[in-house]
Amino acid sequence: MSDPDEVPRPGALEGQHARDADRARPAADVRTLPVQRFRPGQHGFASYGSEHPQWDVVHAFVRQGLAYGEKVLVLLHPRVSVGELLSLLDGHGPPVSDAWQRGQVVLSSMRALIAPHRRFTAARQWARLREESARARAEGWTALRAYIDMAWVEDLGADVESVMRRERSSQHLFDSGTYSEICAYDDRAFTDELLAEMHRAHPVNLLGSVGSLHAVRETGADGPQLRLTGEADIATRAELTRALRTALAGTAPGHGEPGSPASGRELRLDLRALHFLGAACAADVLRACAAAPGDATVRCTGVQERILRHLGAGSLRSLTLVVEEGTAC
Repeated sequence: MSDPDEVPRPGALEGQHARDADRARPAADVRTLPVQRFRPGQHGFASYGSEHPQWDVVHAFVRQGLAYGEKVLVLLHPRVSVGELLSLLDGHGPPVSDAWQRGQVVLSSMRALIAPHRRFTAARQWARLREESARARAEGWTALRAYIDMAWVEDLGADVESVMRRERSSQHLFDSGTYSEICAYDDRAFTDELLAEMHRAHPVNLLGSVGSLHAVRETGADGPQLRLTGEADIATRAELTRALRTALAGTAPGHGEPGSPASGRELRLDLRALHFLGAACAADVLRACAAAPGDATVRCTGVQERILRHLGAGSLRSLTLVVEEGTAC
C-alpha cells in the first residue's frame, strides 16, 4: 500500500494540542487488560502521551501477534518510516525485522489504507479492513491484528463525530474472531471528553504501559472483590500491598453496609487479568488471605494456582482457589 501525494485538509483537532500532559487519563476499570492479554477478535482502546509513550505497548502487541501466527498491521502517521518503526520496536525487545521482511508485520497509514480515496468514511474503512483480513488469511496467517494510531483523524481532517460513530458501531468487524484492533489516542491531542467517551465505547481498555499494576474494586454476583490487572512483581509490590491492605480493611467485622456479618466479610480476589505474578507478590496474596477474618476466595489461572499452591495455599483451610482453565499467566 502506498501513500497518495495529496495534502491533508486542516486538522480536525486544531487548537487542542495545548493539552496539559498531566491531565487525568481514563481510569482503569473491570474491562481493563494488559496488552499481553489482548486476544483475537477484541476491540481495544489505548491512550498514550509524554508520560506514557506508546512503543512498549506497540512492541508487546506486535510480538503477541507474531506468537499467535497473525499478520500485524501497524497504522501510524505517514511521517513515520519503516526504519523508524523497526528501530523503535527493536529498542523495546527482541527484533521484529525478520517478521517485516517476510511480510508478517506491515507498516502503513490510514491515508494509504483508504487510497485512492481521500476522505474517510466508516464504510470505506470497514471494507478495506475486511479485505486486509481476508488477505492475511489467504497468505496463511491465522488472523489479522491492527494497531491504529488515531493521529490519522487530524492527518485526514476527519470529522470527529463520524469517527466516534465508527468506534461505537464496529462490532461486526470482530464477530468472526479473525480480526482484532487497538485504537490508540494521543492524550495530548484529544479532549478529555472525547477520551472518556472512547474509553466507554470500546469493549476492552488497555493499561497505558507495560509493567504496571492496577487494582480495581468491583461488585460481582457474590459481592465486592479486588481485581488485579497488569504485572505483580518487585517493581509493583508496593501498589499490590496497598491494595491488599485496603481490601482487608473492607472485610473487618461490621465494616461496610448495614448488616455486615459480625465475623467479617469474605475476602475475594481476582488475579486472572495479571500477566505476571511473582513469587513474592503471590506470598503477599496468601498472607492477606490468612489475615482475613472470614473465608477467602481467589480466582486465578492454572499457572497462578500452581504458584500459590507451591507457596502453601493448601495449608489455608479458609482459602478457596477458583481456577479458570486454559488461561496463561
